[in-house]
Amino acid sequence: MVKRGKQNELVGKIILANFLEYSLLKFLKYIKTVENQPIYKKLVNEGVVIRRPFSVDNFQSDDGVIAQIKKEINNNFSIQYSREEFSIEYLVNSEKLLKAEKLPEEQKENIGNLVHKLRRISTRNHTMYKILKGIIECQRDYFESDNENEMNLKLKTLQLKILAKNISDNDFLIDASRISRISKGISLINHKGKLVSLKEFFSTKRDIVKKHIKAITKKEKEEFCDGWISRPYTDGELQYKLEEKYNLFVSRREVGYCRNDMGILPYSKRINGYGYSPLSVNFSAIYPFTASSVKKNVPVQSGVYELRLDGKAIDYPRGHYQAFYIGSAKNLRKRLIDHLGSNGKNNGIKEYIKKEKCVFRYVQFTKGWGLEEKNLYMLFIKAFGDSPVCNHLSP
Repeated sequence: MVKRGKQNELVGKIILANFLEYSLLKFLKYIKTVENQPIYKKLVNEGVVIRRPFSVDNFQSDDGVIAQIKKEINNNFSIQYSREEFSIEYLVNSEKLLKAEKLPEEQKENIGNLVHKLRRISTRNHTMYKILKGIIECQRDYFESDNENEMNLKLKTLQLKILAKNISDNDFLIDASRISRISKGISLINHKGKLVSLKEFFSTKRDIVKKHIKAITKKEKEEFCDGWISRPYTDGELQYKLEEKYNLFVSRREVGYCRNDMGILPYSKRINGYGYSPLSVNFSAIYPFTASSVKKNVPVQSGVYELRLDGKAIDYPRGHYQAFYIGSAKNLRKRLIDHLGSNGKNNGIKEYIKKEKCVFRYVQFTKGWGLEEKNLYMLFIKAFGDSPVCNHLSP
Protein backbone atom coordinates (compact mmCIF):
# COMPACT_ATOMS: atom_id res chain seq x y z
CA MET A 1 0.00 0.00 0.00
CA VAL A 2 1.35 3.43 -0.95
CA LYS A 3 1.59 5.85 1.97
CA ARG A 4 -0.38 9.09 1.65
CA GLY A 5 2.77 11.24 1.60
CA LYS A 6 4.29 9.29 -1.28
CA GLN A 7 0.94 9.18 -3.04
CA ASN A 8 0.62 12.97 -2.88
CA GLU A 9 4.19 13.32 -4.16
CA LEU A 10 3.42 11.03 -7.09
CA VAL A 11 0.24 12.98 -7.94
CA GLY A 12 2.25 16.21 -7.77
CA LYS A 13 4.82 14.86 -10.24
CA ILE A 14 2.09 13.78 -12.64
CA ILE A 15 0.44 17.23 -12.47
CA LEU A 16 3.79 18.95 -13.11
CA ALA A 17 4.58 16.59 -16.00
CA ASN A 18 1.25 17.41 -17.69
CA PHE A 19 1.77 21.10 -16.96
CA LEU A 20 5.17 21.09 -18.67
CA GLU A 21 3.53 19.78 -21.87
CA TYR A 22 1.18 22.77 -22.17
CA SER A 23 1.56 24.60 -25.47
CA LEU A 24 2.84 28.17 -25.12
CA LEU A 25 -0.64 29.50 -25.89
CA LYS A 26 -2.25 27.33 -23.23
CA PHE A 27 0.50 28.23 -20.76
CA LEU A 28 -0.01 31.94 -21.44
CA LYS A 29 -3.76 31.63 -20.83
CA TYR A 30 -3.04 29.78 -17.57
CA ILE A 31 -0.77 32.60 -16.35
CA LYS A 32 -3.31 35.29 -17.24
CA THR A 33 -6.07 33.37 -15.45
CA VAL A 34 -3.93 33.09 -12.31
CA GLU A 35 -2.88 36.75 -12.37
CA ASN A 36 -6.46 37.93 -12.84
CA GLN A 37 -7.56 36.35 -9.56
CA PRO A 38 -8.40 38.96 -6.87
CA ILE A 39 -6.40 36.98 -4.28
CA TYR A 40 -3.28 37.21 -6.48
CA LYS A 41 -3.62 40.98 -6.89
CA LYS A 42 -4.15 41.34 -3.14
CA LEU A 43 -1.00 39.36 -2.27
CA VAL A 44 1.06 41.33 -4.81
CA ASN A 45 -0.17 44.64 -3.38
CA GLU A 46 0.69 43.47 0.14
CA GLY A 47 4.17 42.35 -0.91
CA VAL A 48 3.51 38.69 -0.14
CA VAL A 49 4.15 37.81 -3.79
CA ILE A 50 6.81 39.53 -5.90
CA ARG A 51 6.58 39.18 -9.69
CA ARG A 52 10.08 39.26 -11.20
CA PRO A 53 11.03 38.74 -14.89
CA PHE A 54 14.31 37.17 -16.03
CA SER A 55 14.28 39.56 -18.99
CA VAL A 56 12.61 42.91 -19.68
CA ASP A 57 13.37 42.84 -23.41
CA ASN A 58 10.54 41.13 -25.30
CA PHE A 59 9.13 40.85 -28.83
CA GLN A 60 5.94 39.58 -30.44
CA SER A 61 6.08 36.37 -32.47
CA ASP A 62 4.02 33.44 -33.75
CA ASP A 63 2.60 30.85 -31.39
CA GLY A 64 5.16 28.21 -30.49
CA VAL A 65 8.17 30.58 -30.46
CA ILE A 66 9.61 30.90 -26.95
CA ALA A 67 12.48 33.33 -27.58
CA GLN A 68 15.12 34.62 -29.92
CA ILE A 69 18.84 34.42 -29.28
CA LYS A 70 20.76 37.69 -29.69
CA LYS A 71 24.48 37.82 -30.31
CA GLU A 72 26.11 40.62 -28.31
CA ILE A 73 29.18 42.67 -29.25
CA ASN A 74 31.34 40.80 -26.71
CA ASN A 75 30.43 37.48 -28.40
CA ASN A 76 28.10 36.53 -25.57
CA PHE A 77 24.45 35.68 -26.16
CA SER A 78 21.25 36.98 -24.61
CA ILE A 79 17.76 35.48 -24.53
CA GLN A 80 14.92 37.74 -25.67
CA TYR A 81 11.54 36.21 -24.84
CA SER A 82 8.52 36.39 -27.12
CA ARG A 83 6.30 37.23 -24.12
CA GLU A 84 7.23 38.63 -20.72
CA GLU A 85 5.06 35.96 -19.09
CA PHE A 86 7.52 33.25 -20.23
CA SER A 87 10.32 34.89 -18.23
CA ILE A 88 8.45 35.44 -14.97
CA GLU A 89 9.23 33.93 -11.59
CA TYR A 90 7.23 34.58 -8.43
CA LEU A 91 8.97 35.10 -5.12
CA VAL A 92 6.91 34.45 -1.98
CA ASN A 93 7.74 36.33 1.24
CA SER A 94 7.47 33.55 3.85
CA GLU A 95 7.03 35.88 6.83
CA LYS A 96 4.23 37.86 5.22
CA LEU A 97 2.67 34.63 3.96
CA LEU A 98 2.46 33.30 7.53
CA LYS A 99 0.60 36.44 8.55
CA ALA A 100 -1.71 36.12 5.58
CA GLU A 101 -2.46 32.53 6.58
CA LYS A 102 -3.92 33.73 9.89
CA LEU A 103 -7.21 34.05 8.08
CA PRO A 104 -10.42 32.03 7.83
CA GLU A 105 -9.85 28.46 6.62
CA GLU A 106 -11.43 29.09 3.21
CA GLN A 107 -9.13 32.03 2.45
CA LYS A 108 -6.09 30.07 3.65
CA GLU A 109 -6.98 27.29 1.22
CA ASN A 110 -7.36 29.78 -1.64
CA ILE A 111 -3.95 31.28 -0.84
CA GLY A 112 -2.37 27.81 -0.68
CA ASN A 113 -3.80 26.86 -4.08
CA LEU A 114 -2.58 30.12 -5.59
CA VAL A 115 0.94 29.69 -4.22
CA HIS A 116 1.10 26.15 -5.68
CA LYS A 117 0.11 27.51 -9.11
CA LEU A 118 2.68 30.31 -8.91
CA ARG A 119 5.39 27.81 -8.01
CA ARG A 120 4.46 25.62 -10.99
CA ILE A 121 4.69 28.64 -13.32
CA SER A 122 8.05 29.63 -11.81
CA THR A 123 9.35 26.05 -12.11
CA ARG A 124 8.39 25.82 -15.77
CA ASN A 125 9.88 29.21 -16.65
CA HIS A 126 13.07 28.55 -14.70
CA THR A 127 13.41 25.12 -16.33
CA MET A 128 13.04 26.61 -19.82
CA TYR A 129 15.53 29.37 -18.98
CA LYS A 130 18.14 26.82 -17.92
CA ILE A 131 17.45 24.70 -21.02
CA LEU A 132 17.97 27.69 -23.33
CA LYS A 133 21.17 28.67 -21.51
CA GLY A 134 22.35 25.07 -21.68
CA ILE A 135 21.65 24.83 -25.41
CA ILE A 136 23.60 28.05 -26.07
CA GLU A 137 26.56 26.75 -24.10
CA CYS A 138 26.57 23.21 -25.52
CA GLN A 139 26.00 24.39 -29.11
CA ARG A 140 28.21 27.49 -28.91
CA ASP A 141 29.96 26.66 -32.23
CA TYR A 142 26.56 26.82 -33.94
CA PHE A 143 25.64 30.19 -32.42
CA GLU A 144 29.08 31.67 -33.08
CA SER A 145 28.89 30.76 -36.77
CA ASP A 146 27.95 33.57 -39.14
CA ASN A 147 27.78 31.32 -42.21
CA GLU A 148 24.14 30.26 -42.60
CA ASN A 149 25.09 27.49 -45.04
CA GLU A 150 27.41 25.82 -42.53
CA MET A 151 25.65 26.48 -39.22
CA ASN A 152 23.86 23.11 -39.11
CA LEU A 153 27.20 21.37 -39.58
CA LYS A 154 28.41 23.04 -36.39
CA LEU A 155 25.80 21.27 -34.26
CA LYS A 156 27.21 18.67 -31.88
CA THR A 157 25.70 15.47 -30.57
CA LEU A 158 23.62 16.42 -27.51
CA GLN A 159 21.63 13.85 -25.56
CA LEU A 160 18.85 15.01 -23.25
CA LYS A 161 20.40 13.24 -20.26
CA ILE A 162 23.72 15.03 -20.87
CA LEU A 163 22.02 18.41 -21.08
CA ALA A 164 20.03 17.59 -17.92
CA LYS A 165 23.24 16.80 -16.07
CA ASN A 166 24.93 19.99 -17.30
CA ILE A 167 22.14 22.35 -16.26
CA SER A 168 21.14 20.76 -12.94
CA ASP A 169 22.53 21.89 -9.60
CA ASN A 170 21.92 21.16 -5.93
CA ASP A 171 19.04 23.63 -5.77
CA PHE A 172 17.31 22.74 -9.03
CA LEU A 173 17.36 19.22 -10.48
CA ILE A 174 16.21 18.69 -14.08
CA ASP A 175 15.88 15.28 -15.70
CA ALA A 176 15.72 14.27 -19.38
CA SER A 177 11.97 13.63 -19.14
CA ARG A 178 11.29 17.23 -18.11
CA ILE A 179 13.39 18.59 -20.96
CA SER A 180 11.56 16.36 -23.45
CA ARG A 181 8.12 17.39 -22.18
CA ILE A 182 8.70 21.14 -22.00
CA SER A 183 10.50 21.30 -25.39
CA LYS A 184 7.69 19.59 -27.30
CA GLY A 185 6.47 21.80 -30.15
CA ILE A 186 8.62 24.76 -29.04
CA SER A 187 10.83 26.78 -31.39
CA LEU A 188 13.24 29.68 -31.08
CA ILE A 189 14.62 32.26 -33.49
CA ASN A 190 18.38 31.86 -33.79
CA HIS A 191 21.00 34.61 -33.96
CA LYS A 192 20.55 34.83 -37.76
CA GLY A 193 16.79 35.34 -37.53
CA LYS A 194 15.85 31.79 -38.59
CA LEU A 195 13.11 29.76 -36.91
CA VAL A 196 14.50 26.56 -35.40
CA SER A 197 12.73 23.82 -33.44
CA LEU A 198 14.32 23.15 -30.04
CA LYS A 199 14.57 19.47 -30.86
CA GLU A 200 17.04 20.38 -33.65
CA PHE A 201 19.60 21.12 -30.95
CA PHE A 202 19.23 17.70 -29.34
CA SER A 203 21.14 15.96 -32.10
CA THR A 204 22.01 12.26 -32.10
CA LYS A 205 25.00 10.95 -34.04
CA ARG A 206 22.61 9.86 -36.78
CA ASP A 207 21.19 13.38 -36.99
CA ILE A 208 24.71 14.76 -37.38
CA VAL A 209 25.49 12.21 -40.10
CA LYS A 210 22.32 13.18 -41.99
CA LYS A 211 23.19 16.87 -41.93
CA HIS A 212 26.64 16.16 -43.35
CA ILE A 213 25.28 13.82 -46.03
CA LYS A 214 22.90 16.60 -47.04
CA ALA A 215 25.82 19.04 -47.24
CA ILE A 216 27.90 16.63 -49.33
CA THR A 217 25.05 15.88 -51.77
CA LYS A 218 24.27 19.58 -52.07
CA LYS A 219 27.89 20.23 -53.05
CA GLU A 220 27.73 17.16 -55.29
CA LYS A 221 24.87 18.74 -57.24
CA GLU A 222 26.85 21.94 -57.82
CA GLU A 223 29.93 19.98 -58.94
CA PHE A 224 27.86 17.81 -61.29
CA CYS A 225 26.08 20.77 -62.87
CA ASP A 226 29.43 22.57 -63.31
CA GLY A 227 31.01 19.48 -64.88
CA TRP A 228 33.54 18.77 -62.14
CA ILE A 229 32.19 15.24 -61.57
CA SER A 230 30.60 12.88 -64.12
CA ARG A 231 28.14 11.16 -61.76
CA PRO A 232 26.80 11.39 -58.18
CA TYR A 233 28.60 9.69 -55.27
CA THR A 234 27.89 6.11 -54.27
CA ASP A 235 27.14 5.30 -50.63
CA GLY A 236 30.71 4.03 -50.27
CA GLU A 237 32.07 7.32 -51.57
CA LEU A 238 29.78 9.25 -49.21
CA GLN A 239 31.10 7.10 -46.37
CA TYR A 240 34.68 7.98 -47.31
CA LYS A 241 33.92 11.72 -47.53
CA LEU A 242 32.22 11.71 -44.10
CA GLU A 243 35.38 10.22 -42.63
CA GLU A 244 37.86 12.32 -44.60
CA LYS A 245 36.21 15.72 -44.31
CA TYR A 246 34.20 15.57 -41.09
CA ASN A 247 35.89 12.79 -39.08
CA LEU A 248 32.60 10.88 -38.90
CA PHE A 249 32.99 7.10 -38.87
CA VAL A 250 29.87 5.22 -39.99
CA SER A 251 29.20 2.07 -41.97
CA ARG A 252 28.16 2.09 -45.60
CA ARG A 253 24.85 0.55 -44.55
CA GLU A 254 24.27 3.44 -42.13
CA VAL A 255 25.00 5.92 -44.91
CA GLY A 256 22.35 4.25 -47.07
CA TYR A 257 19.82 4.29 -44.24
CA CYS A 258 20.39 7.99 -43.51
CA ARG A 259 20.30 8.93 -47.18
CA ASN A 260 17.05 7.04 -47.74
CA ASP A 261 15.51 8.49 -44.56
CA MET A 262 16.07 12.00 -45.93
CA GLY A 263 14.51 11.09 -49.26
CA ILE A 264 17.80 11.31 -51.17
CA LEU A 265 17.78 8.84 -54.05
CA PRO A 266 20.58 6.32 -54.75
CA TYR A 267 23.42 7.72 -56.85
CA SER A 268 22.16 6.04 -60.06
CA LYS A 269 18.86 7.93 -59.83
CA ARG A 270 19.99 11.29 -58.45
CA ILE A 271 20.90 12.74 -61.85
CA ASN A 272 17.19 12.93 -62.73
CA GLY A 273 16.44 15.16 -59.78
CA TYR A 274 19.22 17.70 -60.16
CA GLY A 275 16.92 20.36 -61.55
CA TYR A 276 14.80 20.18 -58.41
CA SER A 277 16.50 21.57 -55.31
CA PRO A 278 14.97 20.38 -52.03
CA LEU A 279 18.52 19.87 -50.75
CA SER A 280 18.98 23.65 -50.63
CA VAL A 281 16.01 23.86 -48.26
CA ASN A 282 16.22 22.79 -44.64
CA PHE A 283 13.56 20.09 -44.84
CA SER A 284 12.70 18.06 -41.78
CA ALA A 285 13.31 14.34 -41.61
CA ILE A 286 10.79 12.13 -43.40
CA TYR A 287 7.90 10.95 -41.19
CA PRO A 288 5.07 8.42 -41.68
CA PHE A 289 1.98 10.17 -43.00
CA THR A 290 -0.38 9.23 -40.16
CA ALA A 291 -2.39 11.36 -37.75
CA SER A 292 -0.32 10.32 -34.73
CA SER A 293 2.93 11.03 -36.57
CA VAL A 294 1.74 14.47 -37.70
CA LYS A 295 0.63 15.42 -34.17
CA LYS A 296 3.94 14.26 -32.73
CA ASN A 297 6.34 15.73 -35.27
CA VAL A 298 4.76 18.78 -36.90
CA PRO A 299 4.62 22.20 -35.19
CA VAL A 300 1.73 24.65 -35.35
CA GLN A 301 3.76 26.83 -37.69
CA SER A 302 3.64 28.04 -41.27
CA GLY A 303 5.68 26.43 -44.03
CA VAL A 304 5.88 24.16 -47.07
CA TYR A 305 5.38 20.41 -47.13
CA GLU A 306 5.91 17.52 -49.54
CA LEU A 307 3.80 14.32 -49.61
CA ARG A 308 5.67 11.26 -50.88
CA LEU A 309 5.55 7.53 -51.42
CA ASP A 310 7.62 5.42 -49.06
CA GLY A 311 10.13 3.30 -50.97
CA LYS A 312 8.56 3.84 -54.39
CA ALA A 313 9.06 6.39 -57.14
CA ILE A 314 6.53 7.87 -59.57
CA ASP A 315 7.25 8.02 -63.31
CA TYR A 316 7.44 11.59 -64.61
CA PRO A 317 8.32 12.67 -68.17
CA ARG A 318 11.94 13.42 -67.22
CA GLY A 319 12.64 10.96 -64.46
CA HIS A 320 11.43 9.23 -61.32
CA TYR A 321 10.66 10.82 -57.94
CA GLN A 322 8.73 9.91 -54.78
CA ALA A 323 6.77 13.15 -54.29
CA PHE A 324 3.11 13.30 -55.37
CA TYR A 325 2.07 16.65 -53.82
CA ILE A 326 3.67 19.95 -52.81
CA GLY A 327 1.71 22.33 -50.60
CA SER A 328 2.00 25.13 -48.06
CA ALA A 329 -0.03 26.26 -45.06
CA LYS A 330 -0.14 28.81 -42.28
CA ASN A 331 -0.69 25.91 -39.87
CA LEU A 332 1.25 22.87 -41.10
CA ARG A 333 -0.11 20.47 -38.50
CA LYS A 334 -3.75 21.35 -39.20
CA ARG A 335 -3.34 21.16 -42.99
CA LEU A 336 -1.68 17.73 -42.88
CA ILE A 337 -4.35 16.42 -40.49
CA ASP A 338 -7.00 17.78 -42.89
CA HIS A 339 -5.45 15.77 -45.76
CA LEU A 340 -5.80 12.62 -43.67
CA GLY A 341 -9.43 13.31 -42.73
CA SER A 342 -12.52 12.07 -44.52
CA ASN A 343 -13.35 15.62 -45.61
CA GLY A 344 -10.11 16.10 -47.55
CA LYS A 345 -10.88 17.69 -50.92
CA ASN A 346 -8.01 16.26 -52.98
CA ASN A 347 -9.16 12.87 -54.25
CA GLY A 348 -5.74 12.05 -55.64
CA ILE A 349 -4.14 12.38 -52.20
CA LYS A 350 -6.97 10.27 -50.72
CA GLU A 351 -6.27 7.47 -53.20
CA TYR A 352 -2.55 7.42 -52.47
CA ILE A 353 -3.17 7.37 -48.70
CA LYS A 354 -5.66 4.55 -49.14
CA LYS A 355 -3.56 2.34 -51.43
CA GLU A 356 0.08 3.15 -50.65
CA LYS A 357 2.38 3.67 -47.70
CA CYS A 358 2.94 7.42 -47.63
CA VAL A 359 5.37 9.73 -45.86
CA PHE A 360 5.92 13.48 -45.66
CA ARG A 361 8.45 16.13 -44.81
CA TYR A 362 8.20 19.87 -44.25
CA VAL A 363 10.18 23.07 -43.83
CA GLN A 364 9.11 26.03 -41.68
CA PHE A 365 8.92 29.59 -43.00
CA THR A 366 7.82 32.47 -40.77
CA LYS A 367 6.68 34.47 -43.82
CA GLY A 368 6.31 34.09 -47.57
CA TRP A 369 5.50 30.37 -47.45
CA GLY A 370 3.18 30.70 -50.44
CA LEU A 371 6.01 32.08 -52.58
CA GLU A 372 8.38 29.35 -51.34
CA GLU A 373 5.79 26.73 -52.36
CA LYS A 374 5.52 28.25 -55.83
CA ASN A 375 9.30 28.33 -56.26
CA LEU A 376 9.61 24.65 -55.30
CA TYR A 377 6.66 23.75 -57.54
CA MET A 378 8.23 25.45 -60.57
CA LEU A 379 11.59 23.77 -59.92
CA PHE A 380 9.81 20.42 -59.79
CA ILE A 381 8.20 21.01 -63.19
CA LYS A 382 11.53 22.12 -64.65
CA ALA A 383 13.25 18.98 -63.35
CA PHE A 384 10.61 16.35 -64.10
CA GLY A 385 8.60 17.82 -66.96
CA ASP A 386 5.29 17.93 -65.09
CA SER A 387 3.76 18.95 -61.77
CA PRO A 388 3.43 16.48 -58.90
CA VAL A 389 0.58 14.13 -59.82
CA CYS A 390 -1.81 15.41 -57.12
CA ASN A 391 -1.17 19.14 -57.74
CA HIS A 392 -4.06 19.96 -60.04
CA LEU A 393 -3.52 23.74 -59.92
CA SER A 394 -0.42 25.90 -59.83
CA PRO A 395 0.13 27.56 -56.38
